[in-house]
Amino acid sequence: MLNKEQQQTAWVAAILVLGTVLLYAPVAGFAFINFDDGLYLFQNPQLKDGFSWRAFAWCFQAGYASNWHPLTWLSHLLDCQLFGLKPGPPHVVNAVLHAANAVILFVTLKRMTQAPWRSAMVAALFAWHPLRVESVAWVAERKDVLSAFFWMLSLYAYVLYVEESRVRGPRRNGFYTLALVLFACGLMSKPMVITLPAALLLLDWWPLGRWGKDQPIPFYWLLWEKLPFFLLAGGSCVMTLIAQDRGGAVATLNIVPWAARVGNAVVSYPAYLGKLFWPEHLSVIYSLVFQLPWLEIALAAGFVVGVTIAAGVFRLSRPYWLTGWLWFLGTLLPVIGLVQVGGQSMADRYTYIPSIGILIIVCWGMDDLTRPWPGRTPYLTALAAVLLTACAWQTNAQVKYWRNSGMLFQHSLALDPDNYLARCSYACYLRDQGELEPARLECQRAIRTAPSYVFGYSYLSGILQMEGKKDEALSVLRESLKIRPDFSQARCDLAQLLLEKSLIAEAESELQAGLKFDPDDAGLHLFLGYALARQSKFEPAEAQFAQAARLDPENPASHFQWALVLAAQRKTAAAVDQYRAALRLQPDFANALNNLAWLLAGSPDAGLRDGPEAVRLAARACALTQTNDAAKIQTLANACATAGHFDEAIAWAQKATEVALAHGQTNLAEQTSELQKLYHARRPYYDYP
Repeated sequence: MLNKEQQQTAWVAAILVLGTVLLYAPVAGFAFINFDDGLYLFQNPQLKDGFSWRAFAWCFQAGYASNWHPLTWLSHLLDCQLFGLKPGPPHVVNAVLHAANAVILFVTLKRMTQAPWRSAMVAALFAWHPLRVESVAWVAERKDVLSAFFWMLSLYAYVLYVEESRVRGPRRNGFYTLALVLFACGLMSKPMVITLPAALLLLDWWPLGRWGKDQPIPFYWLLWEKLPFFLLAGGSCVMTLIAQDRGGAVATLNIVPWAARVGNAVVSYPAYLGKLFWPEHLSVIYSLVFQLPWLEIALAAGFVVGVTIAAGVFRLSRPYWLTGWLWFLGTLLPVIGLVQVGGQSMADRYTYIPSIGILIIVCWGMDDLTRPWPGRTPYLTALAAVLLTACAWQTNAQVKYWRNSGMLFQHSLALDPDNYLARCSYACYLRDQGELEPARLECQRAIRTAPSYVFGYSYLSGILQMEGKKDEALSVLRESLKIRPDFSQARCDLAQLLLEKSLIAEAESELQAGLKFDPDDAGLHLFLGYALARQSKFEPAEAQFAQAARLDPENPASHFQWALVLAAQRKTAAAVDQYRAALRLQPDFANALNNLAWLLAGSPDAGLRDGPEAVRLAARACALTQTNDAAKIQTLANACATAGHFDEAIAWAQKATEVALAHGQTNLAEQTSELQKLYHARRPYYDYP
């Protein structure tokens, strides 16, 4: 039987969960959006097919999407395994994690402060505030709610450790280890939680009261106690820098200079506070302003310094001010923009953990302010009800914008028509809906707004190609390279268009020029290999594909193209190895399955032939192409012949002939008819493809 306090806790937890579930119930019917959801989940070739040991190992690599967060990848892998590629369930998982975070926050604050109603108010404001919508309604932000889940659990374990330490309990080491392990899990979900050790020191000041003027524990001991946490945080920083460097996500000083970074960081602190206290005009993208007015920067800096001084002045009478304010400043520091990742100036999702510090100041401050009031309880209850209702109302409205990409980016553009990032994303949505002309117009408008935004040119070029305007697409790409000659993506797109127009030497020249700017760009090496192979320069092409595979070992295209030029040079064993490498990365790579099957069935080298495996691979290639690709059916026929199944070989050869004729491939039909004669004679065909 629960006592009164336990019943109170259970009721508050139930209300937090119920309110959060009701607010976010609509997300179960939402679509993926075209802003990272594909990159993370439904277009991720490593995860979209569900669990495999290869996918499990991949989750621990660094560099994809410029991040190292293996537990987040594992959670997406589990989504794919359990739900396939349906968008509803991953949204629901985010909402459940958010509800759990609110409950753990409430329980932890209550245990630290012995103030149940203030703790409940902090947790409710945290759970139902409109700034939380981005973290919950965006599947790609699973890392936010998951890392916070481990942050909250680590915090709770730390509180248990502190309680055990005070009575020298036998479980204190266990709770300390648990807190450390949970912190490591948080770091492997999103590196933003690296600030937890500093937050623990703040909580040691207030409300845990472990250090200060009259406390027996010296500060240096508390610092030493956190050393393992700081070491884990340092390791996470190293992994994150490696991942972001490999992914090219960190903007250089040439792109975003220090003056712009510092100015944006200073202005962002009061801007985040403004959105916390008056949450309107919330957008998925806030574009970066490179030249902020100096007066605005000075006023923002003065505000931050002023509040920091006030928190220091109140440190003895109202210690929650110092803890809450430094919590807010410190936990925002990793994402405040000094290390610029992406093109945004700020983001609602970045407030997920930092906002807790401000909510503590508000709730404890309101309690202090109204303490002299007689009969204050009804007034505080009414105020809490109004605040929570207002938050829930605004959150309900904000959630609806996340139904699909079109609604989301239209909302952002309604708030800021000059938001070129949102306009390009909206253009991509229109493109995916088949509305090419409106998509092209949106891209052109984005370029007029931000002529130096080179990715806008890349999107525009792609749309022009879909409209069949290849020459205009070429012109757009050349324009982007005038603005930024080291823009490798545009250089690769340009080379691909030139190759399609058989301007091979020009494509080679463009790629060589690109490699002078970035010799470690795998895409440039890959396309240069294409250009060289088209000119039958097989050995140089082989070197380029090998380099591309070394620089981007997770790209199956590099291994596949490498295998093609190896096979063209009669290096059959090496070609087999590269086809297998491509298939390890992409098991359903139909062309790789087909080509490997042909080598295993038709190689003149008897030591390489493997009829049964060739049949298995070729049958899979045919299944992936709905048995409607004559060349793949022909491979299956020859594989059957090599395996000694000549009646099946004859039947498949006949099928290949029929499909080839249906597609107007007369040469292939004649070739297959000749092969069929061999199969009637009980002879397979051995030769290079």
